[in-house]
Amino acid sequence: MDKAPEPTSSAAPLGEYTPRDFKVVGTRPLRPDGIDKVTGRAQYGADLSAPGMLVGKMLRSPHAHARIKSLDVSAALAMPGVKAVMTAADLPEPRDLEARDVSEHIMA
Repeated sequence: MDKAPEPTSSAAPLGEYTPRDFKVVGTRPLRPDGIDKVTGRAQYGADLSAPGMLVGKMLRSPHAHARIKSLDVSAALAMPGVKAVMTAADLPEPRDLEARDVSEHIMA
């Protein structure tokens, strides 16, 4: 029976490397924002605001895989500060040809 060819690789075997060959692997990364993060001084996108900026919230069903038969958004629209309520009826139809599981909707 013929002997199988030895696998070839363009990478050098690990045995030829020494710890001095690595500049990043096995080292602690510098974190210039580390102190700000652990002290709470760091600013994130969620911390910023602008004049007239709107904030969106998503209400999810408390029941997994439940089928929503009807949706009344009038109470949400009547709340102070609410500018709009968006449901799946407000979304455009999918225009791409990507396969979808139509039994699970992304919004009610």
